[in-house]
Order: sequence, then C-alpha cells, then structure tokens
Amino acid sequence: MRRTSQQGWVAWSLSALLFIASAGLGWLYMSASDQQAATDTELQQQQRLTSRLEQQLEQSRNDLTEARNERQTLLRERNALQSELDQLREQQATLEQLRQQRDELTTRNTQQQNELAELQSQVTELTQQQTLTEEALSQKDDQIAILNEQLQTSQVSVEQLREDLSEAERLIAQQRGELSEAATTEERFLAARQQLALEQAENETYSETIERLRQEMAAESQAMAQLEERLQQQLSQLNQENEQLVTKLEDGTTAIKLPESILFASGRADINDDGKRSLSNLAEALSSFPNHLISVQGHTDSQTIAPTTAKQYPTNWELSTARAASAVRELLKAGIPSNQVQAVGYADTRPLVEETSAAARQQNRRIEVILLPNQFTTRILDD
Repeated sequence: MRRTSQQGWVAWSLSALLFIASAGLGWLYMSASDQQAATDTELQQQQRLTSRLEQQLEQSRNDLTEARNERQTLLRERNALQSELDQLREQQATLEQLRQQRDELTTRNTQQQNELAELQSQVTELTQQQTLTEEALSQKDDQIAILNEQLQTSQVSVEQLREDLSEAERLIAQQRGELSEAATTEERFLAARQQLALEQAENETYSETIERLRQEMAAESQAMAQLEERLQQQLSQLNQENEQLVTKLEDGTTAIKLPESILFASGRADINDDGKRSLSNLAEALSSFPNHLISVQGHTDSQTIAPTTAKQYPTNWELSTARAASAVRELLKAGIPSNQVQAVGYADTRPLVEETSAAARQQNRRIEVILLPNQFTTRILDD
C-alpha cells in the first residue's frame, strides 16, 4: 500500500509538475507573444526611425553637398576677393610711388624754377654786359675810325712834308742864287743856314714819328711770329695739325686763336699746365702792344652742357665766360695791366665752321684774343 501511495504521490507530483510546466510554458508563450508583439512594434518603430534617419541622412547629405558647393563658391569668391585685394595693394603701392614721384617732380620743378629765375637773372646781367660791351666796342670803333683818319692824315702829312722838303730844297737853291747877289757873304750863309735848320727840324719830327711807328709794327710782327711758332709747337706735341693761329684783320686788328685742347679739359674752365704756358707766351707777346685793348673772348660749340657740368655751368654762356675770365686771370698774373684787358663770353653764337662732325665742333671750342688799337701817340710841333 505504501508502494501504491508512493506511486500516487509521484503521479500527483508529476501532474503538478506538468501543470506547473504547462502554466510556465503558457506564461512563457504569452510572454513570448507579448514580447514578440512588443518586439514587432519596436521593430516597426525602429524601421520608421531608420526610415526617418535615412531621410535625414539623405537630407544631411544633400545639405552637405550644398554646403560643399557653397564652400567652393565662397572659396572662389574669397580667392577673387583676395586677388582684388592684392591688386588694390599693388595699386596702392603704385599710387604711393606715384605720389613720391609727384613730390620729387614738384621739388625738382621748384628747383628748376629757381634755377630758371637765376638763369634769367644771369641772362639779364649778361645782356646788360653785352650792351655795355657793344657800346664800348662802338666807342672803340669810333676811336679806330678817328685813328685811321689820323693815320691817313699823318701819311698825307708825310707826303706833304716830302713835297715841302722838295719845295724847301728848291727855295734853298733859289735863295742860294739870291744870296750870291747879297752884299755880305756871311749874311747870305747865316740866312740859308737858318732856313735849312727850320725845314730840317720839321722833317726830323715827322720822320721820328714814322720811324717809331715802323719799329713798333716790326716789334709787333716779330712778337706775333714768335707766339705763333710756340703755339704751333704745342699743337705738334698734342699730335694736332698746324692751323693759322694769328690773323691780321682788314680793320687793322689782330686776332689770336687759342684752341681748347691746349688750354682746358672738356667741360672745364680751369686752365691746365699747357694752357698756362701758352698764356705766359701770349703775355710776353702782348707786352709789344702797350697801346691796344686786349679783348679775351670765350667760344664753345653748340652741344648741350653735360649733366655733371650743368650744376657749375648751366649753359654754354657761363662756360665760355668762365673760360675767358680764367685766361684773363693768367694774363694779369703775367703782368698785363688790368685796365688793358676785358673778358667776354660768346657761347656758340660765333662759330668758325659748321658743326658737321666732332672735329668741326673742336674747331669752334676756342679762346680768341683780339687786339684793338687804343690810340697813336705823336709829337706835337710847337708853333
């Protein structure tokens, strides 16, 4: 019985276990169903969320693409703006340079205006000097004309004296014939002697003047010949061809040409050693012309003054005048009286030859010394 009860208890236990298992399985099934339903619902929610996320992702991708496009556009615009900014900076730098150039040009223009004012002042002074010089030359020309007339008169007087001498000799011969008839031989002799002495005294006075003039002319000619010989030697030492340096003009004046090559360096007014030697020789020759005005005249070519020289000599007027003044200073040092010389600058206004070559221009660059007769000194006969 005990075994039967045991079997019943086991069966009951198994039944209970089966019931519990069934209940558990049912609960599990229901739980699983609920969970499946919840899972399906959640899955659907996840799918909808995923769909929305995919849409958002797609929108984000589109937005990103648009953003990238906008970024590219902005980059291009930025580059364009940067290029414009660089151009503006370059233009600003160019503008600054132009401003500096404008300021420099303004300053230079002011300086040039000041220099122009100074040049105009110098031109005015030179014009006044030229006017005074022309007036002086006109006076000298009048004096020369008067002296020429005096010389011609002197020549006429000499001819007249010769005629008078012949007439005197004739009268003497006549008087001798008449004296032969005189009462006293001694009286005839004394009268003839007095007449002859008077005629001879007058003749000797004019003869002395003529002889003195001849001696002066001979001394002047000799001095000019020696001067030209020395200048030609200097030209030969400088490997330059000989040229006529001393000229006697039709109006009686003497012109002495001193080439630039033996006096100055190009564009300079200070005299070199060869030039000082030449002017020393010139001063020695000019000592034979005490009664002449010595006009030292500077001449240049028509070339524009070089920039390195323009500060000291802006134009050929200043250069030619400075050269003439330098030559005068050397003559004064050599003993020529200051009241006998003058310095004149003619720039390129009186060329010797047409400037068709460098050699022609060199001929025009020169110093000319013009000797103008001042006066003739003659003895005045007493009445």
